[in-house]
Amino acid sequence: MLEGFAEALADREYYLPLTSVADPGPRFAPGEVPPGLHGTAQGIWTVWAGQRTGLAEEGWKIHVSARLDRAQHVLDTVAGVCFDEGVPFKHLSARLFFLFLHHKHAGRAQSGKFCAVYPPDTETAHRLLERLRDALDGEEGPYILTDRRFRDSRTVHYRYGSFGSRSRLRADGTREGLVRDGSGRDVVDQRRPAFQLPAGITDPFVGQEEQPHAGPILIRDYEVTRAVRLSNAGGTYQARDRRTGRTVFLKEARAHNGLVFDGSDAQQRLRHEHRVLGELHAAAPGVAPEPLEHFTEWEHDFLVTEYVEGQPLVGWLSRSSPLARADRTPESVAAYYEACRHLLAGLDDALARLHAAGYRFGDLSLGNVMVTPSGGVRLVDFEAASSLSDAPSKIGTPGFTPPPGLLRDGADPLLRDRYGMSAVALSFLAPFNETAEHAPGNLPLLRRDLADVAPPQDLWQRATAFHPARGRTRDQDGPGRPPSHAGPEADPRGRLARLAGEVAAGLLETADPDRPEWAFPPSPEAFRTNNVCLAYGTAGVVYALHRAGVAVPDGIRERLRRDTLALRDTLPPGLLVGSAGVAGVLAGLGLLDEAVDLLRDADGHPLTASCATLAGGRAGVGLGWLGLYRLTGDGHHLERAAAVGGELLRTPDLQAALGEHDARGLLHGRSGLALFLHRLARDTGEARWLEAGRLLLHQELDRTFPLDDGALSVSDDARHTRAMPYLATGAAGVAAVLTRYAATAPDERCAAALPRLVAGVRVSRATKEAGLYRGLAGLTWFLTGHAELTGTDAAREDAVRAATGLLKYAVPYRRGVRFLGAGSQRFTSDLSSGGAGVLLALHRLLAGPLLTEPHPTRPGIPAAR
Repeated sequence: MLEGFAEALADREYYLPLTSVADPGPRFAPGEVPPGLHGTAQGIWTVWAGQRTGLAEEGWKIHVSARLDRAQHVLDTVAGVCFDEGVPFKHLSARLFFLFLHHKHAGRAQSGKFCAVYPPDTETAHRLLERLRDALDGEEGPYILTDRRFRDSRTVHYRYGSFGSRSRLRADGTREGLVRDGSGRDVVDQRRPAFQLPAGITDPFVGQEEQPHAGPILIRDYEVTRAVRLSNAGGTYQARDRRTGRTVFLKEARAHNGLVFDGSDAQQRLRHEHRVLGELHAAAPGVAPEPLEHFTEWEHDFLVTEYVEGQPLVGWLSRSSPLARADRTPESVAAYYEACRHLLAGLDDALARLHAAGYRFGDLSLGNVMVTPSGGVRLVDFEAASSLSDAPSKIGTPGFTPPPGLLRDGADPLLRDRYGMSAVALSFLAPFNETAEHAPGNLPLLRRDLADVAPPQDLWQRATAFHPARGRTRDQDGPGRPPSHAGPEADPRGRLARLAGEVAAGLLETADPDRPEWAFPPSPEAFRTNNVCLAYGTAGVVYALHRAGVAVPDGIRERLRRDTLALRDTLPPGLLVGSAGVAGVLAGLGLLDEAVDLLRDADGHPLTASCATLAGGRAGVGLGWLGLYRLTGDGHHLERAAAVGGELLRTPDLQAALGEHDARGLLHGRSGLALFLHRLARDTGEARWLEAGRLLLHQELDRTFPLDDGALSVSDDARHTRAMPYLATGAAGVAAVLTRYAATAPDERCAAALPRLVAGVRVSRATKEAGLYRGLAGLTWFLTGHAELTGTDAAREDAVRAATGLLKYAVPYRRGVRFLGAGSQRFTSDLSSGGAGVLLALHRLLAGPLLTEPHPTRPGIPAAR
């Protein structure tokens, strides 16, 4: 599922709950409702209570699927049976919600569900299954992956699970449903895209349990050798034709699912793609993958094409670009740009042949181009391709599809492809597409940041062809002012101070203390956790404003206090999304009693005992007590922090206390624990905490890996191998803690690893996001601290260069500036991905000595260069 997909549908500027959308389209409601019954809104659902009192906690729930064009009839049928039986049920409330839940980018675990029925017992469930099966005989609907179909019905499904009445809080602030297994023990209600029963529960509706599949997966004559991608629309697979031994590509389309917002489903689009591929193969062989076969197996359609060898362009870019490599040279940069020209020329040729054949591609993006082993390019995924005489498909990739303003400017039938080519060219230089659409006047700032890798003029012109302000520098002192020709390097302190002022002004301009969803526009995670927390909610923005010396409006202060008290009993204990983080912010505002109460809540919370991380567990709670101690000087708070440290050291299974998959990095890994122990040692003067932290850092370094440019990096957890440079999860966060230990407890291994970690961070200046957690603000925050401790001119230059790089992400607003946040689809103000994190990073640099005075080098801290 795309990040923030649901929340981005509700508003064009900010993330909001999907239910906030102004017009969800035609509403669904039963045609006949017994007197006295009324539906109740519950998110995107409408709930109808049964005539019986109460709702069982768990049991055999029934899900009914439907085709969009038959949804009202199916609802009337289900409602009639449920009203007659007096059983509660719910249904999707409107057309948009139906399209969302069945969308190709929606989550597979909820896909296909239209109505949900809650029988009180197994006998009633069996009777309802029979009645619904008979009443809906002949209807068709998507297969619900979490469920099992009842007998031969195409719409009636069931699974055993929670009815929503019982759940438990997770350390990350989300909740998970609970269900009792056959022994009466509480277990997690697993909602994976496969039918699954709790241990000891058997299916009473089948004569014999189905046996799990064993051996190779065969689809007709094709043996699946690898799943390339799974989605709500179906899957894509590498397979072998058993008749010939040839490697082929299989694309699957699930019936009545994988919808897009024009209402077309995956099968309709796959059949369209097969037809287009056939016509193109006849008219322009080689432009598109050769179509080999199209067939329906069970209820799914399959398209078989030639298997295009190579790697997607997005993978080629991450592996081939030297722009963020520590060992880049002028020669490697020049060779890379020449390779980019070669790929663009190949795409030009492919599109020219496609256009000559009378078609547009429609969705040119980094994922729909394959780079072959010989260095050529092939277009793949022709789902959005259409005849030039027809209207273009509305399918597109954010950042690679013309914005609405361009689409209205004319009827150029090739606009989508031309825009896509320009967006691909820009991606070769930096992941800046979405920001460029909102603030094309910032492109000169991007070019200035890329000066040491000097993009050639021809590539720059292609990359910025659709952004008319590409040749002008916007003066970021305020909208409407004349262009400024002085670069930020002429007066970095003055320029960054002005930017900080604009960021603060933008944060206050977006504030709305009376809005129910949020006080400041957050990341999508706020709607899955809470809207007060440090990472995603009001507390984080208030913290950044307060730290930067900006007066927090009384209405916002009161909103934070009021919301915190209202949510106190439901908050997790942690620093990022829970009580510990909010406590620190309230303490800074002078609300000490409330802060102490919240930290006591966190101390005694069951999740504190089971989670050790900085983000959600003991380490974060310990930092909260240390913060109170430094603010008040109260020794009791220091005692509580030391008690937390002792509990951490006594943790019998630390890996389990870091969560599943052995997480790494500052927020979820061992380096976060080491940071807390370092601060505990500083405040207590006890060296044992430093020694414990040093051992944790060694364990973290055991989980790093070398890059081929000599740098060192780290991934999210044991499941991944991707190199992450970021602060929240990645090299910057680990290096931030290593820097502190190198300054106070020199260690040969840490000292050797630090420059290699820094080397991979200092060259990552063109991140996709500006934010603190996984963007340039987080790198700025780290590089500032590293420069303060090392005191070298090179480290200072790195920090200032990163900070001035934040200018290019600032999008003008009514007052001040805003930033595109998580996923770069909407503006956010929160600490994790929005303006608050940018303000915090700028304040750290501006408040320190780097821009005002020379800083002596500290012994024992190696600098990276």
